[in-house]
Amino acid sequence: MCGIAGIILKKQNTIDLSQSIILLSDALNHRGPDGEGFILSSKNETVPFFNKSIKDFLRPDLNYIPQSHISKATNHNFLAFAHRRLSIIDLTEAGHQPMKSSIGDVWITFNGEIYNYIELKADLKKLGYVFVSETDTEVVLNAYKQWGHKCVEKFNGMWAFCIYDADKKTCFASRDRFGVKPFYYINNPHFFSFASEQKAFIKSGLIKAKINTEALQNYLFNDLLESNTENFFDEIIELWPGTNLFYDISSCKIITESYYHLSQHVNLKNDYLNENELIEKISFVFENAVKIRLRSDVEVGTCLSGGIDSSALALTIAQFSKQPISCFTSVFKNEKFNEEYFADCVVKKINAKHYKTEPSLNGFLDDLDSLIYSQDVPIWDTSTYAQFKVMELAKQNNIKVVLDGQGADELFAGYHHHFLAKWNDFFSKGLFISGINEILNSRKTITNPFQFYCKEKLKQNYYFNKNNFSIFFNDSFINKSQIKNPSVYFNDINQQLLSDIYQTRLKSFLKCEDRCSMFHSVESRTPFSDDVDLINLMFSFNGNKKIKNGVSKFLLREALKSKLPGEIYYRYDKKGFETPMQSWMQTIRPQLLSEIKSADFEFVNYNKIQNADPNNSFHNKLLFKLFVLNRWQKMFL
Repeated sequence: MCGIAGIILKKQNTIDLSQSIILLSDALNHRGPDGEGFILSSKNETVPFFNKSIKDFLRPDLNYIPQSHISKATNHNFLAFAHRRLSIIDLTEAGHQPMKSSIGDVWITFNGEIYNYIELKADLKKLGYVFVSETDTEVVLNAYKQWGHKCVEKFNGMWAFCIYDADKKTCFASRDRFGVKPFYYINNPHFFSFASEQKAFIKSGLIKAKINTEALQNYLFNDLLESNTENFFDEIIELWPGTNLFYDISSCKIITESYYHLSQHVNLKNDYLNENELIEKISFVFENAVKIRLRSDVEVGTCLSGGIDSSALALTIAQFSKQPISCFTSVFKNEKFNEEYFADCVVKKINAKHYKTEPSLNGFLDDLDSLIYSQDVPIWDTSTYAQFKVMELAKQNNIKVVLDGQGADELFAGYHHHFLAKWNDFFSKGLFISGINEILNSRKTITNPFQFYCKEKLKQNYYFNKNNFSIFFNDSFINKSQIKNPSVYFNDINQQLLSDIYQTRLKSFLKCEDRCSMFHSVESRTPFSDDVDLINLMFSFNGNKKIKNGVSKFLLREALKSKLPGEIYYRYDKKGFETPMQSWMQTIRPQLLSEIKSADFEFVNYNKIQNADPNNSFHNKLLFKLFVLNRWQKMFL
């Protein structure tokens, strides 16, 4: 897990290449404090360099180990790569990056983990490849040499990388299937540049920060962040999940192509399995997903909320671990959504080491600027802070790798609106009695399910909160915006889950996951979001099977039944990383209004904003967004 960056000049000497790549690397220091490396390439050769290292490298026999300080680089170079290393697999010098292939002039800067690298390495050895390290990075390089860009289809894991193939005069970049690892780039008449985080382009001075108006409107009106390839910062483009990028150095042309989209893998090939067979298959694939994500040369811990997803991970990790594992929990004592009791039940069962953090309002205000900086873009509620503090807690206890349950709801149907998709399916097929029975059965999970159903159907047809925007924003700003109704429901659970994965929830959650963890130099592994076998399996049968007898995530629950404490197995509520946001916003309301006023936003209706209802959660959320936007603006603009 690391930070990567690169620059390719289109016009010679348009910028100071050595200085710019150093500044990009410095901005990504938190992603990889264990090591730093560079390459600079001219038409004739590619040379590795170091910058801040004061020790002599011990492996000059390796063709990618730098022997010279970057200050000695000539000004004839047109390409530069940087790498910040967080040492996880092969902690020796052999894991240094950028790394060069043993055959040919091919270099890589790589961020992520290929969990099936051991199996791929064995296959490549049979094909005659020789390895000098124990890293998955070298496996990626040789896989590229053997299979070209098709190599990514063989990877099980999370990744963002760029390969410079000097022999072919091309760069090949790729991002994992769901976008667990980030990749952003700039493409202008002077240069092409990429980095793990958007802030690197700003802090390095490669571009000046300018806000993208459409992204701003999406944030304020639609609760959407990074929902398009062009997002909050003008000129910065996001390489979409499941996409490869090809840069031709001679022509300076870019081509992107999708190699994976889950919609192409939705089928019924496992629908013939009976319930027990399906549960057994899920259990096997899930256990393997966790097992290969324990491949690490440093200790692996886990985030533990007390819900079924994180509990499933903790219990399965303990099954394969020879020593007590470290669990990290965010707690809110005296709050109704506090899950500390359930987390304690899991810890007791597996005899784990349990570390807890209790985010507070004062702490949130103290950490707010760091939190916003870590995210690159504004946040939309305080739940991100709970995640931020959990990752900080892991770092404080010297744990560099954690597993987290992000994505389980989107695979196994864990949200209330997934019930709606199942009910809609029955009603759309004229199965009214079955649909009504399904609603009745859901009472153990959803309070007043008939009321919930009617309310959500009304919301689907009419966006009741839309009128509230006129209290906060000028009419001209509202009229220029595309305000989307957030209540979008399908007649099929798997289609609803696809929408959650790509259009609304998961992509934004994974962005927060990466930034919160990497800001604290912690690698977060998410088996529910990047294990291709588990993902494809969960979309290979009728999605209605994911909810049964009014119980969400039925199949995951049953697959872990023998391991889960009864307190977890029989709990049907859904909480997540909640915080006391409403009470916090009411407490600091004067500060919110004062800072928003000081921002002097041209699109805010300052004559009416004082009339916002302090007891209205939607109003408080809009105030919070403007409050955060002001902080973000001061930081980056």
